[in-house]
Amino acid sequence: MNKREFKLEGMDITKLSWILSNGQMVMLTSCNADKSINGIIPISWMMPTSHKPLLIAASVGHGGKETGDFAYRVSYSLINETKEFGLNVPTGDLMDSMIKAGTTHSDEVDKFSECKFTPMPSKHISAPLIAECFLNIECKIIDQFRTGDHTVFVAEPLIVYVDDDVIVDGKFAVKYLDKSNQAHITEVITMWNMW
Repeated sequence: MNKREFKLEGMDITKLSWILSNGQMVMLTSCNADKSINGIIPISWMMPTSHKPLLIAASVGHGGKETGDFAYRVSYSLINETKEFGLNVPTGDLMDSMIKAGTTHSDEVDKFSECKFTPMPSKHISAPLIAECFLNIECKIIDQFRTGDHTVFVAEPLIVYVDDDVIVDGKFAVKYLDKSNQAHITEVITMWNMW
């Protein structure tokens, strides 16, 4: 097999980043301190980083609206303000709603209403969770650092919720282990004809 050089510029950088990620999409929920704005942002750069204590890293493009950045993300500003977020793991059937959540701004529309998501009350964070997701985690940020055009938020899970059918006889149900039932970044790439 012959090899060709892959350019590290323009959209090729984005494509390479997506290939290198595990690809599973999740949605982070957030809100501002007075709970007047609820944010939802779909991301694929999320991973556990430690077992003891359990820590999760989520990478969010920075550039709050207050900076005047064209590619601002309201969710970045909300998470940075409150130092917490909800991590919500969807199945692939929520892809259209995830795309809508990722292409609108939380300070301009009510994403829960627009995307037909049901807000699920949280116990330890201010932001609501997404009831339609099969796994929900309330997270408190313990550290953060900038990596180029993104900020990595390192968070400790405070409480985890799973749908009743996720664990059967002490094991994850096949439905949720099957990658074809997960929301995946490759679906976004295909939908937007990015290759």
